[in-house]
Amino acid sequence: MDESTEELDPLFDYSRVRPIHCVYVDDDDSPDELPTKRLNTSEPAVQVVDDDVEVTEVKNSENKDEEDWLPPPPKISGHSQDLLGENSMIKELRLKKLELQQSLARSAEDVLRAVESSVRRDLSSSIQSSLDDAAEQKLKAPLERTKIVISFQDKDELRQFRVYKDEKFERIFKMYVDKVKLDIQSLGFSFDGDIIHSAATPNSLGMEDDDIIEVHAKKK
Repeated sequence: MDESTEELDPLFDYSRVRPIHCVYVDDDDSPDELPTKRLNTSEPAVQVVDDDVEVTEVKNSENKDEEDWLPPPPKISGHSQDLLGENSMIKELRLKKLELQQSLARSAEDVLRAVESSVRRDLSSSIQSSLDDAAEQKLKAPLERTKIVISFQDKDELRQFRVYKDEKFERIFKMYVDKVKLDIQSLGFSFDGDIIHSAATPNSLGMEDDDIIEVHAKKK
């Protein structure tokens, strides 16, 4: 056990350790207290290599080291920002388009209602004007009386007379008896086998051109 221990090299080599030379400012040769260890200040440590060489400042990175464990915030690329801006612009354009379509739809409905109302007013006015004109023309225009030719057939001959269709037979019979020089009280008149009364008219009997009225003598 002792032999193996002697063969091993020592763990630490103290041959390179040099004694610390302490310089004391006080007059006393034997200092009572050892100089305290200088506290590490927040001033940056500098290393002067040469007069012409810049001084490199080493910053204290304790706080930075404590925050290094946090993941960095996600970076938004320029393309993503462009897409976000484009999407917001598209949404705004769509809203503007929808508002414009709704406005146009309301405007079109208002215009259509106005046109329909105007057409109805114009049509009603036109119809009323036409009716008024027709009524006025009817009042102003003279009544056109239609004439027909009827014949009186007695035992001797056939006599024709041109008469109005709305004229009463009382006047027509008088025209006939004046022509033949006979007494109207002694004559009778019939059409299609029916006796004609003096208050009737050719129109009321449905007579047309060339219809024949039969004349016969009354019995005494």
